[in-house]
Amino acid sequence: MDRFSKKERSVLMSKIKTSGTDIEEHLLKCVKQFWAKEHYRKNLKSLPGKPDIVFTKSKIAIFADGDFWHGKDYKEWGKKIPSFWKKKISNNIARDLKQTAELKKRGYKVLRFWGSSIKKNPQVITQKISRLIK
Repeated sequence: MDRFSKKERSVLMSKIKTSGTDIEEHLLKCVKQFWAKEHYRKNLKSLPGKPDIVFTKSKIAIFADGDFWHGKDYKEWGKKIPSFWKKKISNNIARDLKQTAELKKRGYKVLRFWGSSIKKNPQVITQKISRLIK
């Protein structure tokens, strides 16, 4: 059971940013160096899931997934949260898989990075992106 009423939860959830987040900003720092090779677009609405970064020429879609919202290590901690959150995060995981499959069907290479990985290992993220752009 949620400790907030539906209305209170709605107000809280509406304040959560979906773009321009700190992990998205960290991801942008990783890709800015590729701008000279290939332009990228942010939050392209015409693609499933509105990828955070899209290299349209190379057909690369990149997502910066928040650890909690997208279920990093969900099997370990998912049992400990209220059913409201279990349903929300399970739906997010299923939606991410569906969006990834749809993008691949359209010929895109899809990269999904956890927020914690983007912050801790930006050089690894940059290397993975670099390998696909070449």
